[in-house]
Amino acid sequence: MHSLNLKENRIHGNFILPFSVYHCEINDNVSHSIVTHWHEEIEIITVEKGMAEFRVDLDSYILKDGDILIIKPFSLHSIYPVDNMHCTWNVMVFNLGMLNSSTTDGCLIKYFAPISNNEHQLPIIINNFLAGYDEIFNSISEIINCFDIKKTAFELKIKSLLFYFFSLLYENDLILKKKTSSLTNESTEKIKATLNYIHENYMHELPISDIATTCNFSQYYFMKFFKKHLGITCNEYVNVYRLAMASKLLNTTDKSITEISFETGFNSVSYFNKLFKEKFKITPKEFRETNKDKFIDV
Repeated sequence: MHSLNLKENRIHGNFILPFSVYHCEINDNVSHSIVTHWHEEIEIITVEKGMAEFRVDLDSYILKDGDILIIKPFSLHSIYPVDNMHCTWNVMVFNLGMLNSSTTDGCLIKYFAPISNNEHQLPIIINNFLAGYDEIFNSISEIINCFDIKKTAFELKIKSLLFYFFSLLYENDLILKKKTSSLTNESTEKIKATLNYIHENYMHELPISDIATTCNFSQYYFMKFFKKHLGITCNEYVNVYRLAMASKLLNTTDKSITEISFETGFNSVSYFNKLFKEKFKITPKEFRETNKDKFIDV
């Protein structure tokens, strides 16, 4: 079961073309993390400049210029800055169903159905050490350019280029038959349940003992489990999420800083100000003044 509160609510594209492109960035002025979420679409990221940490399900990847990341449907993912470095990246998000035929054919049976059914494993990272990298990167760039310019019949071209993109993955043996791990799947679901609980209750007091019950773990084992799979402690994650929600409220409401601090689960305004400045390098007031409407809504 997927945690609905972690699901991204944004609609990507429309009924005619369920496909969208986004140009994103993290820098030291808006140095928040893009918090953990999931969606039903596949997501393909190309890093344009800089470096950032991308977390997918239970694994962490540091991506730099030119790297490609493929996030399969329903995967938990989040993005974190690395040493406050500026990073820009392009994102393609689309529903795999747009490539299916209304009639059963060889392409569906041999290639797309196994991906949709989780029988074939998509590559996660594609870099310039792998065969076919240049063609794959160029095909993604062409798709993004096609979407941005939107010439006549661009929808047809995008669809044809997506077929070409997947043909390159298969041609270069980058899509493989999947070896499933029930332990990994179970751990992923426990992480989803935990994050869902945090996202539903971040505005309240959150003792670790209460959060641990979502996994049916002891507090001690839960703390080790969480740190192992997310790379930070549970308390650190709660604060990161609360600060992300606070930054959103600072940019989208006229509520006072005191109101926002209490609404996002901080029992002390001074503690909120301290953590906020540690993360964003500026005070909440300065953030509101300099970053109005720059919050990346995920």
